Amino acid sequence: MLLSVLPRARLGAALLVLASTVLSGWTAVPAVPLTTVGMHRQPSGSSGTPLPDLAQLIKEVRAGLRTDEQLLRQYTFKERRRDVNVSKLGKVQLGPWREFEVYPSDVPGETYKRLVSVNDVPLSAAELEKRDAAHRQRVLDQLEQIRVETPAQRDKRLARKARDAREEQDVIDDVFAVYEVALVGREVRDGRQTIVATLTPRKNARTRSDAGKFLKKIKGRAWINEADRQVIRTELEAVEDITFGLGLLARMQKGSTIMFRRTLVNGEIWLPAEAQYKVVGKTLVFRKFALESTTVFSDYKKFGVSTSEEVTGAVK
Repeated sequence: MLLSVLPRARLGAALLVLASTVLSGWTAVPAVPLTTVGMHRQPSGSSGTPLPDLAQLIKEVRAGLRTDEQLLRQYTFKERRRDVNVSKLGKVQLGPWREFEVYPSDVPGETYKRLVSVNDVPLSAAELEKRDAAHRQRVLDQLEQIRVETPAQRDKRLARKARDAREEQDVIDDVFAVYEVALVGREVRDGRQTIVATLTPRKNARTRSDAGKFLKKIKGRAWINEADRQVIRTELEAVEDITFGLGLLARMQKGSTIMFRRTLVNGEIWLPAEAQYKVVGKTLVFRKFALESTTVFSDYKKFGVSTSEEVTGAVK
């Protein structure tokens, strides 16, 4: 699956902390009329509104900085997507539409993506029960392994957890390192006033994460909700060809685009709403392809006692 090779989780985390990048590396340029930077007009009388105090803005954004990976661990939600499959002969095809109910877990690697429908046809009760039982057994096996692990095994597990945390921080640090950012004005997005910034990669930037290497080949634009300093949308474009699987699987060509959009949940927190890829490229055997793939997130619920009980009931 081509798009499973894309660093979706880490890259998504990186792109959704671009607000802090914008603010930490802000290039001071005058605010310009929105007719030159987007399709939406500024509200009447706001064209001369001065930009917020930069130092205070940086402080506010960084104070609330968290990646979507961290946030999603607190919620159950639905995920609807089509995967991209690459055959041994290099043929690229879109898979079926699949919908999952996603339940977070504190057990490493055991967040449960519960497949509930394929091409809008619900799975049978028997199939759901079979999958739930298999997942429940995996969790029990994992918990048992933790219960009986030796001190050396425990140290190894905790070291992996610490390494994952470092890698997540590396992604954030790489975003700060990679982009030269310029403020270009304000736009209204989804009825909200936003600050717009362009993101130009520094080719000589030193990076530590795989996502950072990809970001050096991507330019883009970010929209930051002015009311709460949160990134609500990023639009990105490859400025160079990008290879996946050590260059042995496929190459995403210059001009391919990626869009991430977030939505405000319960009036209190911004979470992913949509991730869209429009990719042109070549596979290992030089087959050309052009495809679009979209992942949609919805029905967020805070992961607490009630949702825990629902999960327990689902996996009996």
